[in-house]
Amino acid sequence: MDCIAVIPARFASTRFPGKLLAAVAGRPLIEHVVELTGTISAVDRMFVATDDERIAAAARKAGADVVLSNDDFASGTDRVADVAARHPADVIVNVQGDELLIDPSAVSAAIERFGASRNELGTLRASLAERQDLWDPNVVKVVIDDSERALYFSRAPIPFPRATWQQASADGPAIERWLPRATRATSTEAGVWTHLGVYLYRPQALRRWASMAPSRLELIEGLEQLRVLEAGETMQTYLINETVPGVNTPADLERAEAVVAARATDA
Repeated sequence: MDCIAVIPARFASTRFPGKLLAAVAGRPLIEHVVELTGTISAVDRMFVATDDERIAAAARKAGADVVLSNDDFASGTDRVADVAARHPADVIVNVQGDELLIDPSAVSAAIERFGASRNELGTLRASLAERQDLWDPNVVKVVIDDSERALYFSRAPIPFPRATWQQASADGPAIERWLPRATRATSTEAGVWTHLGVYLYRPQALRRWASMAPSRLELIEGLEQLRVLEAGETMQTYLINETVPGVNTPADLERAEAVVAARATDA
């Protein structure tokens, strides 16, 4: 199985412009993501797809091949499809440029499972780490069916914990009373999953995705993966045990710094 990884890395970001050049442990975020992706054993080749020469320079410094394009892509997956058309492979992996803390061995295991299956689209999920993340629109949630296929992705709290909400709202403001009650275990038991920014594609499925216009739900939520679900495609999810924070806002940098420092100490 020939597998390539593509890191879509545009400079613009609605929530955090230029975040891929923001410093984490003294180096640009994109350098950390390139180095992490380079340790995923199931990946044979790696590319950074960007529209910015500064990001390209940092990626090359970290050892990545770079595809520089100024084309106006609708989403990161469209940028990945552009690279895959130039560099064919059996499986294409999209590693979002802000996912610097995912365990490479867990990603590799998911790729191997995907490659051995008949699935054409896949992604990663993990248990919700913090109860307040359920209400954070920067933390994307996914609901799955009994076969662990994605039913829906949202920035909203899904599935909505109706019974817990009612119990908490009986004697105080609902959110303030409800937030402290959660634990990692009860979040998982309630079926609350965090979506992680890693996608797996077969070439034909990636081409179909890129050929579709942005969908209604995709534009409403600002989530590109809703494009294929709305079109009737299926997307398999793969559970990894460690919940890791993506870098979506400047505040997330502090959390990322702490995790990187802790890992360096353990090493």
